[in-house]
Amino acid sequence: MEDLSKIGSFALLGDADPVPQSLFLSHPDQANTLALLYDVSREVTSILDREELLRRVAERIKKIVKYDVFSVMLWNEQSQHLESVFAMCCGDSIAARTRVPLHKGLTGSAAGERRVLRVNDVTEDPRYLHCDGGLVARSELVVPLLLRDRLIGVLDLESCEPHAFTMQHERMLSTLGSYVAVALENARLYQEARESERRLRSELDTAREIQRQLLPTGAREVPGLDLAAGYVPARELGGDFYDFLPYGAMLALLNQRLHAARLDSRFIAMLFAIYDASTRRLTLSNAGGPYPLLVRDGHVISIRLEGVPLGLLPGTEYDESTIDLQPGDVIIFASDGILESANATEEEFGLQRLSALLSGISPEDSARAIADRILAETDNHSGADSAPHDDRTLVVLRVTDETASDFSKLPIIY
Repeated sequence: MEDLSKIGSFALLGDADPVPQSLFLSHPDQANTLALLYDVSREVTSILDREELLRRVAERIKKIVKYDVFSVMLWNEQSQHLESVFAMCCGDSIAARTRVPLHKGLTGSAAGERRVLRVNDVTEDPRYLHCDGGLVARSELVVPLLLRDRLIGVLDLESCEPHAFTMQHERMLSTLGSYVAVALENARLYQEARESERRLRSELDTAREIQRQLLPTGAREVPGLDLAAGYVPARELGGDFYDFLPYGAMLALLNQRLHAARLDSRFIAMLFAIYDASTRRLTLSNAGGPYPLLVRDGHVISIRLEGVPLGLLPGTEYDESTIDLQPGDVIIFASDGILESANATEEEFGLQRLSALLSGISPEDSARAIADRILAETDNHSGADSAPHDDRTLVVLRVTDETASDFSKLPIIY
């Protein structure tokens, strides 16, 4: 084995020739090892299904190394555990449910120390974790799977016989582990891309159908007006919407139309408000959205206005609430993506944190400054590098001293 690195260097390249037959005659063990490395390096990088990839690796290794259990655990960065994803015993796949933190057990120790662990007799190693009801192992070989020093997982071989694994096995699997790590990362990225594409297509299909059902089938007849409408959708999804509706019946009519569309139990949460700039009066109706918040003189008041989401129940009527605002008042419309923004321990940002933030705003803070601060605080809470699981959307209104008697009412749909 001491000459393996020299005689086999050519076989570790992706476009290398197979191992010469003469090598099987002069150095059969080394030749078989090199043939395995050659086959795996050419084969596994093209397999994008993780289950099939690991099954193929297990079968290839079995030709060189006699083991009783082959298993692979992958590192979960979020939970900070190694998690079993594949296990094979005596040629048959078995359930894999183990979760191990770093530096616990032989697998956790190999991962934490970033080095191969070969144990000739596990009964003499205090790090060994025995699984009740499983195979009684006597020796074990654990190889960390690393990609540019980043932990991907571990490959674990167990045998019922002591001293089953040799230094040659250790070296061979250490080299093989590099290929497996790359192949696993390729498979993960491929599956993530497929899932993202599937999710995006589903969301686009839903959005297109909702938008199509919302658009009117014809122009509304208004005395003294000649109305016409036209609509050409974008290839993927257009953002335009039009309808001819009076303010008062907006939510009820939308609800009726969405329910009639029968959109496979999907619904829309919406808040509709009209601000009258001449009287500083805000009129609201809520269809399943989070409660708006009123900030006045340092106090945060939740505007508790109930309503069923649009599209669930036919014939639903929606209550209105009217608030007379004052100069300096601030109204916050925040989506549940703001309130439910969670950190690594699944603790949500929540209404209490948002209220504490809002109670500290000053009269000099602009609406833009308030909005930026809320978004910054939710980012800090969940982690600036983590992508939000839900949209984070908010609208901030600050009432100023100005009035506008000639300004038409401002409708707000949220």
